[in-house]
Amino acid sequence: MLTLLHLLSSVALLVWGTHIVRTGIMRVFGADLRRLLEKSIRKTSRAFLAGLGVTALVQSSNATALLVISFVAQGMIALPPALVIMLGADVGTALMARVLTFDLSCCRRCLSWRG
Repeated sequence: MLTLLHLLSSVALLVWGTHIVRTGIMRVFGADLRRLLEKSIRKTSRAFLAGLGVTALVQSSNATALLVISFVAQGMIALPPALVIMLGADVGTALMARVLTFDLSCCRRCLSWRG
C-alpha cells in the first residue's frame, strides 16, 4: 500500500512540475510562442531535433510529452509535428541514457597524465 502511495505521489509531482514549466513558458513567450513554434517545426527534421533538444534539457520524455500534449490541446501545434517531436523525445531519452552510462574510469588515466 505504501508503494502505491509513493507511486501516486511521484506521478502527481511530475504532473505538477510539468504544469509549472508550461505556465512559465507561456508567461515568458506569451503570444509569440505560436509563431515561434510554427516556424521552428515547419520541417519534420526541425521538429525531431526540437524533441531531442527539449528532452536533453529537461531529462524526461514524460515532461516533453506533457508539454507537447498541452500545446496540441491548445491548438498551438498540429498533431503530425507533435508526433515527430515525441519521436525525437524518445530518441533523446535513449541517447541520454547511453551517454550517462559511459564508463569514465579510463578517462582518469588520461586526465592525470602530465606529460
